[in-house]
Amino acid sequence: MRRAGLLLAAGIGAYLLILLANFPAAKLADHLQQQYAPLAFHSVSGSVFSGDAARIEHNALVAGPVHWTFRPSGLLQGRLEYHLQGSVMQNPFKGNVGIDLAGSLHAHDVEVALDPASLVEAYSPVGFTTTGRMALRVESLELHDGFPSRLSGHLGWTDAGVTEPVSIELGEVDILLGSEPDRITGEVSNAGDARVAGSLALSASRDYSVDLQLTPGRATSAEVVDFLEAWGQAGPGGSYRLVDNGRL
Repeated sequence: MRRAGLLLAAGIGAYLLILLANFPAAKLADHLQQQYAPLAFHSVSGSVFSGDAARIEHNALVAGPVHWTFRPSGLLQGRLEYHLQGSVMQNPFKGNVGIDLAGSLHAHDVEVALDPASLVEAYSPVGFTTTGRMALRVESLELHDGFPSRLSGHLGWTDAGVTEPVSIELGEVDILLGSEPDRITGEVSNAGDARVAGSLALSASRDYSVDLQLTPGRATSAEVVDFLEAWGQAGPGGSYRLVDNGRL
């Protein structure tokens, strides 16, 4: 009798698993759009276990195409978690994203290749022309009301430089990403002829602050020095402090 009960339970479990594996991803996308507006999915196919979306939008952020596969290990942390792979802002990415029982969004081990010119166009209050490539690695991220409440990671900028309005090479720039109450932070450092160090911050209300100290190197042109003298505050060791704040 007990054996029959176990077989019946196993059969019901297998049946439910088959139903879940074939549950249309479009229905889950509809639910997420209602819960996390203005999130929008386009051309969704596949199931909740494995599927694709031609495009996913949230405000100005556009990703697609995106492929997902279910990660059962996320259940151990109380999350419905997926491995995502595709492109965001036309740059390749991969990583793990999950939703917990409270509806908070979590991400970890996310890697994104970025074009610094795209970031300048989307977020910089001042226009300038850049060189090099960026690589973002998010070790962990937790979102509340669409803004990071916890963040740790790195943003690396290789062959970093600016060509307009002045030309300066910064070498390898590293931005250590973190978070404080109601804002995300970045600590900037580099290895290059011209040295740069300082901090960045962005609040949940989109207020930003930039506080950088730039020290010209031996290869720095007189044009750059003139620019720093005009826009920066002279500091020790021939450095210049560049400070800005406002709202994006």
